[in-house]
Parts: sequence; C-alpha cells; structure tokens
Amino acid sequence: MKLTAAALLALVAAPAAADPLRLRADALATTQSPVGLLVLDADATPAELLSAEAIVWTAASPLPGEREGDVLVIALRARTADGRGRGQLGRFVATMGALRPVHIDGGMGHARLPHRIDVEAYAGIPVLPDVGLGRTWDWVAAARIARRIGDYGSIGIAAMEQRDHGQIASEELGVDAGAQLDKRHDVAAKAAYDLANPGLAEVTASASRRDRRVRTELYATYRAASHLLPATSLFTVLGDVPSVRGGGVVTWRAAPRLDVIGDAAVRHVDDGYAPAIAARGRLRLDDRGTSALTGELRRDGSPDDAWTGARAALRIALAGELSASTELELVVPDHPRGRGVVWPWALAALGWDRGAWHAAVAVEASASPEDRYRLDALAQLGRTWGMP
Repeated sequence: MKLTAAALLALVAAPAAADPLRLRADALATTQSPVGLLVLDADATPAELLSAEAIVWTAASPLPGEREGDVLVIALRARTADGRGRGQLGRFVATMGALRPVHIDGGMGHARLPHRIDVEAYAGIPVLPDVGLGRTWDWVAAARIARRIGDYGSIGIAAMEQRDHGQIASEELGVDAGAQLDKRHDVAAKAAYDLANPGLAEVTASASRRDRRVRTELYATYRAASHLLPATSLFTVLGDVPSVRGGGVVTWRAAPRLDVIGDAAVRHVDDGYAPAIAARGRLRLDDRGTSALTGELRRDGSPDDAWTGARAALRIALAGELSASTELELVVPDHPRGRGVVWPWALAALGWDRGAWHAAVAVEASASPEDRYRLDALAQLGRTWGMP
C-alpha cells in the first residue's frame, strides 16, 4: 500500500483519554524484523463504548529506492454498556490465552456468559508483507473458553488453526490458569502445544509474593522460535531467543516515587548456559507517573554471543497538552566479529491529546549486525466517540 493511501487511512479514530497522554512503546513485531514495530497508545476511559484506531508505519533503508509504508492497525472496537460483550473489526494483532499473537485482517469477539464462563474467538486472513489479493484459501481462526475463579482467577483452554493456500500452516492448543491465592500471593501458568509440528511451543510458570514495599517473583519459561516475544527495542531483539530460562525478580519501592528492580536468571541455549541479569530503576517525576525517568543495565545473550547493554528513557508531560518520550540503548557485544563495537538504538516521540482527539508521531533509529543504519517512523491520528 502506498504511503499516500496509508496516510488517508490514518484519519480515523484512535482511543484517547481526557487525562494527560501516557506514551508507551508496545510489542507488535514479527521475528523476521530486526527492529520491531513501535506502537503509541493512550488509555481510554471506561465510559467509552465505541472507539477506533489507525497506525501508519514507514521505514527507510540504506539501500537506494527501498522505502516501506503500510497501515499496520486499523480497527473499530465496541462494547456493551454492561461490559459483558465486546468486539473489534479490521486489522489488528489478536492475542488469546496461551496462543501466540497473530496479525490479521478480520474480527474478534468476547462474551461473558452465566456461571462465570468467558468465550472469545477470532477469525480472519493473516497479514503478510508484500502480499496482494488472491489469498482465498489463507485464513486463521481461534477460540477460547474460560471459567473465572473467585474475584482474581481463571482457567482457560484455547485452540488455533492457520491455513496457507488451503494447507495447514499452524495448529496450536493452549491452556492457561492464574489465581490470587490471598492478598499477598499469586500463581500463574500457561502452556501451548504445537499440533502441526508436535511438541511444546511455550511453557511459563510463575509465583509471586507482595509485601508493603517489596514484590518477589519466581519464574520458569520455555519458548520455541514460533513464540518469541514481539520486539520493542534492540534489547528485546537480541535478548529473546528460543531457550529455557529460570530466575527471579525483586521489585523494591525504595521511595514513594522510586522503584528499583533486580532480575537474575539463567538461560539454557544450545547445550550451554548463560546468565541473564538486569538492574532497573524508575523515578516518577509526578504523583501520577505521567512523567518518569528510567535507567537499566543488562547482561544477556547466549553462551557464544553474550553482550552488555545500558538503557535510559525519559517521558515528560509538556505544556499545551503535549507529551514527549525519548529512549536510548547501547549494546556492547563480547565478540564484535566485524559487526561494530557498539550497537545503538534510539527513539523520540511526541504526542498531543485534547479531549476526544489524539495524535502522535515517533522516530526510531538503530544500527545492528543486520543494518548499517535503519530509520523507522510512526504516525497516529484519531478521535474517540463516547456514547451516553
């Protein structure tokens, strides 16, 4: 799709809030993309029954003539006044229980039934790059049924099937469960089984404890290549590899506006072990956390390709209903192998929010082993309609 058409499609509504905008970079990328897709979003108020959003993406390559532009999300969402039903139509990323996320053109619905039963399903055509019309026999469909347990728990089972030219491309069966045991303890687990290529695709289990100022979590995960987490930055592109990982996270409220987080784990990759260690700090610059300063140091990678990284991020509310966000990451590989001594990644974003209208633009720049340099841009313009 040409950029001119994409820009016109962007002039539809996007969720917006009357409160100051909270910019964030979210996970919406494929494993083939070394940079990932950045998504700017804003919280919608609970009273809004109808909303829509459109996100346009463009990229610049160091090779002459290589420019990309596309509409990545253009979706209409609606829900009932009592909150028991909701749905969406258009192009969006569908997520459901333990199943992997799927980027589709289609529809998705969720209904709350009597006896604490939840039912949800989606169906559509998978979104693939550089593919035109004539994909009659390409489709994906999934459904999930869950039973709510108490006030903060549920258990569900989901199934997904994807066809490519009429042939099975992927089949998955997923089970997920989570519960709050009491005011301090939570447990959760999920597992996905690949039916097309029999074997586990992902298994995750965690248990956490909360005290007044400290939260402790133990976790263990196994993730195959098909379930890699979407990439939001250079850190996630390099750090998320098919592996088995186990460790713990401690979050300490060191001060009313300061959180200190330590994450220590061991990763098993290709018959070897490597540490995955991170230390983060987040300082809220106001009571609501609209403005915040974040820093992180990380040691990660595989046994044969480890790296050390540093990250800094600043989000600040400006005058005139504007909000700005900027991030910088630097990665130093243990073995450069002619790929560069330091790999940088940077993001700058600006958002505007006034009543029902919302607009945002962002620019992402990076250099990595795959690209000498890469520049990506994202634009979002929208409006939300509330219903009495």
